Amino acid sequence: MQIAIIGCGEVGGAYARALNSQAALSLCDILLTGRPRALADELALELHAAPGGWLRACDIAIAAVPGRASPEAASAALPFMAGKSLYIDVSTGAPDALRASSETFSAKGCGFVDVAIMGAIALTGGATPVLIAGAGAEQARKPFGLMGAEMEILADGKPGDAVALKLLRSVIVKGLECLSIESLTAAECLGVRERLFDVLGDFDRSPMAEFMGALVKTHILHAERRMHEMEESAAQLRALGFDAAVTSALAERYAATLKARENDPPAADTHETLDKALSWLVKAGQTKPL
Repeated sequence: MQIAIIGCGEVGGAYARALNSQAALSLCDILLTGRPRALADELALELHAAPGGWLRACDIAIAAVPGRASPEAASAALPFMAGKSLYIDVSTGAPDALRASSETFSAKGCGFVDVAIMGAIALTGGATPVLIAGAGAEQARKPFGLMGAEMEILADGKPGDAVALKLLRSVIVKGLECLSIESLTAAECLGVRERLFDVLGDFDRSPMAEFMGALVKTHILHAERRMHEMEESAAQLRALGFDAAVTSALAERYAATLKARENDPPAADTHETLDKALSWLVKAGQTKPL
């Protein structure tokens, strides 16, 4: 199997190292110095500056470029992709852009698969779990199987669907990351870091989905009290010399819910089920309905 790695940064490098003994590799990156050059030298492989005729010999191309460069990378590779070959986009590109790229590849008879990396590739390398969407998902199993990655294929998924789920996950994970920074830096200043971890112990008692559902169901009912709590939390952080940017934004989120409650009062039982709560929150929160 001949595999091209397009984009030789952290992700592309991890995949290249994991596949080097399993398949014939070709490397490509617009940078011919720094990390891409070091990778090429390490693996004793030629480093191409752009897709070209060499790509026609490849069965699979894995594009590991920055998300915003995803459409440009796909457009550059398409003219040189052989019929029935597969293009795997592991960048966190915009879902609509991935769907558009998929259509151009399909028109040429090439497969296009959207793959979302669901973990820290710096820790687990090529074995990091992935979520796969697209008609060529089964063919995409081959390279990820060679690397020992756990794979989940979205049933009836289309390109763009995997990254859309990853971006939604990122709202939670990256939001928690930023909130952890605001909370733990303040806790460190107050000398209560370990005590804070102790009082967060209730997080371990419920599955994540159950915990999130409980928060959303009670959000509408308790928005005012929680808004004031966030205002006090932000004030404490600012008193310690921090900007409290994320915590202040949380207070604004509650304020928006309160305003929506005034404009469109929810039914008395809205908080009783997640379906009812989300139905009202979707209507209240969308500035531009789909």
